[in-house]
Amino acid sequence: MELQPTTILLIEDDEEDYFLLRKVLTKMHNARYNLVWESDPMLGLQRMLTDQHDLCLLDYRLGAINGIELIRKARSQGYGKPIVLLTGANESEIDILALQAGADDYISKEGLQEDILRRIIRYAIERKKAEHEREKLISEQLASQALEKKRNEFISMVVHELRTPLTSLKAHAQILRKRFLLSGDEQDLRTTTRMNTQIDKLAELISDFQDVTRIEGGKLQFRESYFDFDELVSELIEEIQPVSEKHTILRDGESNKTVWGDRGRIGQVITNLLTNATKYAPNSNRIVVRTSSDNESVTLRVQDFGPGIPKHLQQKIFDPFYRLEEARKTSISGLGLGLYISFEIIQRQEGRIWVESEEGQGSTFCFTLPIDRAHAPEAGVEAAI
Repeated sequence: MELQPTTILLIEDDEEDYFLLRKVLTKMHNARYNLVWESDPMLGLQRMLTDQHDLCLLDYRLGAINGIELIRKARSQGYGKPIVLLTGANESEIDILALQAGADDYISKEGLQEDILRRIIRYAIERKKAEHEREKLISEQLASQALEKKRNEFISMVVHELRTPLTSLKAHAQILRKRFLLSGDEQDLRTTTRMNTQIDKLAELISDFQDVTRIEGGKLQFRESYFDFDELVSELIEEIQPVSEKHTILRDGESNKTVWGDRGRIGQVITNLLTNATKYAPNSNRIVVRTSSDNESVTLRVQDFGPGIPKHLQQKIFDPFYRLEEARKTSISGLGLGLYISFEIIQRQEGRIWVESEEGQGSTFCFTLPIDRAHAPEAGVEAAI
């Protein structure tokens, strides 16, 4: 495969130096160079900004303007290609000034040897290419961060706009339910009960969206204090059991521990695991909640007796918006955010969450939390993590 020539723009007012450089470049083996010469510095600047070339070689002494001034002018006008300055033998400190002005390298005319010049040209081009790639990557990262910020701001605005009418709708539904309850109208009472249930589901989806935005923005709030872990588990089972018509939630074991953490957020995780167990195992009739502890941590396990999860999908279920194929095919509601949010909460509480499952044998979702991790001395400390 034939090598493409490297085009070099030379800005040099001495014709003898031009011929010397052309001779050195012509003698080089395994490299092809196309040398374009310009003797006038201002025309050279114009060609730097308009002509196609790979590298610019320019002399330090160019009559009315020196090479360093020309470099500054070119860089100030957006010239991005590599520049190598040609200096005289006795021009000390010019090298540092050249680099400060924006040159990529320098070489003495006395040192115009084949190997040195080839290496300087190659390195200057490669360094500039790497620099452009780095700048492009940083620019893409900044653009991505800006887009992410706008997305989060948009979601926050949508959540706020949805919450206001939803709160009003919830209040009116509760008023209607109370009226039908007093009047004994069972059919309308069932209708308003279903209405309340759907409103609650919508409110949960909105809360999930809001939590995802906070997680990605590093603004998920935690209010931490000591709380009785077994008491929290019992409360949540009592809340969920009445609305789970098909399943009996069985309790097995106690931790007998007081834990430092955000009671509400950890309760959010437990609620998610319990509701998932009822949704994804509709043909079973029981759910088992096991709690245990050791000297350093508490562990909770929620076991269902549903279809189970294939091994290769068990890590993916904690990804945002991921839902199992079976859930998509059925009428199971949800956006696939609950386990992602649970994962983030447990992780930020310095715990671990995972699933144990075999296809056809159900699933057990587990998490473990440290009992008394390092924290501020005041109870109820609020932090964004």
